[in-house]
Amino acid sequence: MTDEKNFVAVVELLAEGWRMNQFMEKFAARILDEKIRRKFSNQVTRFDKKISALTETFGLEIVDFTGAEFETGLPVAPINLADFAADEDLIVETMIEPTIKVANSTEIVRRGAAVLRRQVK
Repeated sequence: MTDEKNFVAVVELLAEGWRMNQFMEKFAARILDEKIRRKFSNQVTRFDKKISALTETFGLEIVDFTGAEFETGLPVAPINLADFAADEDLIVETMIEPTIKVANSTEIVRRGAAVLRRQVK
């Protein structure tokens, strides 16, 4: 495999790892048995550390824009933008996929995907 293919594979792995971790965190909160919840939460934490180490190794950063004001230049693909008028103030309600960028830069490697909602004033 070429270095570029390896890099693309790592970026995809990071995105899927982030998505899996988001799911696991939500799932852990629903586990009623305290002992099992603690074990599961420990696994989530361990997985998160592995993802963080991988981002550091490749000089990347995972960005979650949840709660951010949506504007045209934000590096996310909103899946429900057509539901709103052009002049509405919007925020990112949920990230479906993270944005991945080169650490300490503005260079975007992979745009995220998000669900938007109207900003409540």
